[in-house]
Amino acid sequence: MRHVDTIAAFLAAWQRNEACRWQDAADYELRFLPYPSPVLQLLPGRFSRFRLREALSRRFLTPDRYDGCFLTMTSDGAPMLIKTLNSGDVPQDSIAALYALADAA
Repeated sequence: MRHVDTIAAFLAAWQRNEACRWQDAADYELRFLPYPSPVLQLLPGRFSRFRLREALSRRFLTPDRYDGCFLTMTSDGAPMLIKTLNSGDVPQDSIAALYALADAA
């Protein structure tokens, strides 16, 4: 997976359908994985159990806003927010949905 230094480079790699990752100033890591099906992942840097519970509440109280978004954990137990992508999804909107779900928007 290719590491990029800017969100612009992240979006450019996404358009080329390349797996990539970018870490923002708040220590959130954003990943795009094109295979086996396109997925956007957000790994929050500091995410307490309370914030995880809030994200779960947001997800289920406003299902239309977070359609295609899921909360899970990495193999080492860190929280991860996922959005499955469709061909018509706007990258910036998908990124914004995950950040909003994490309450980092």
